Amino acid sequence: MYLIRSCYYNPSQLLVIAILLALGMPSLSAEPGIVWPTPNAAFQEGRPIEDFIQPTASGRIESGLFGCVRNDGTRFHEGIDLFPIFRDRHREATDPIYAVLPGRVAYINTVAGHSSYGRYIIVEHTQLSPAVHTLYAHLRSVAPGLSVGSTVQAGSVLGVMGRSAGGYTIPRERAHLHFEIGFRFSNQFQRWFDAQGFGSRNHHGVWNGMNLVGIDPLGFYTQLRNGTIANINEFLQNETVAATIRVHRAQVPDFVKRYPELLKQPLDSRRELVGWDIDFTWYGLPLVWNALYRDERIAGQAVGVQILRYNRDLIETNRCRRIVGFSSDGTASLARHGELTLSKLFVD
Repeated sequence: MYLIRSCYYNPSQLLVIAILLALGMPSLSAEPGIVWPTPNAAFQEGRPIEDFIQPTASGRIESGLFGCVRNDGTRFHEGIDLFPIFRDRHREATDPIYAVLPGRVAYINTVAGHSSYGRYIIVEHTQLSPAVHTLYAHLRSVAPGLSVGSTVQAGSVLGVMGRSAGGYTIPRERAHLHFEIGFRFSNQFQRWFDAQGFGSRNHHGVWNGMNLVGIDPLGFYTQLRNGTIANINEFLQNETVAATIRVHRAQVPDFVKRYPELLKQPLDSRRELVGWDIDFTWYGLPLVWNALYRDERIAGQAVGVQILRYNRDLIETNRCRRIVGFSSDGTASLARHGELTLSKLFVD
């Protein structure tokens, strides 16, 4: 258990924290040991999102949720923002932040100015299927003794909620935890990053936010609480496919090797691989991978990228993160976000 330093708590706050930690935090579902990432029990008690979600300066509660919720629907938000219930004498947030599942600390950024996430921690959960990671951002501080490689349990304190950020300022009254659950595109991200010519340094290796894709954390937790799913794999099975894209590449991306649970069928090493049919969610997660082999009759072109199917209504409803775009005559083509996603998955 980690101590929380450089924070002031009154006796009642300490009592609440002590009780929560002593109880090991309330489990939410059949997913082994999953807990909520902050001490606020509003979600577990079934209270409205106004009781735990932190909105932006707009005041719109939806702006703290996942999806096309920022800048009048034109800007994507990868996770959810959770407000504090404890503050010190200077009105700074002091809520402890908990690992939601057992895992291994994969990355810690302690230099707030190096990322729009500010100080953030990523924990990998290799016991899950698939082995997702969780991300905890805008931290005030990281728990003493925590380092990359540390093993944590559900309810282990990772740090203290805050408002750290690089390139912009989060005011004290809007301090919050930005929380994500997601997947990593590529282990060759640095090669992709260098090829883009950004003119800036990648401080975070493969744990750069551009190399991560998240699911809706609140949607996942809500389905767990309601008993409609029991684990992450069942949540993914419930996700709607926005587009199926055929990629004529014989490469096996490390994404597939890292998340073999997303294969429609296990790879057949006796056959010659020539490409993939990939089902994408509207927000860009490559949800299902179907391998294509030389000995199959594959309709259409034999090179490049094809859009096989798409759900136009779903894509148009979420215009800020489009895998597929549409011309004035209705013709579908790969959108810029789709191009970038495929370039990360199939790094040369």
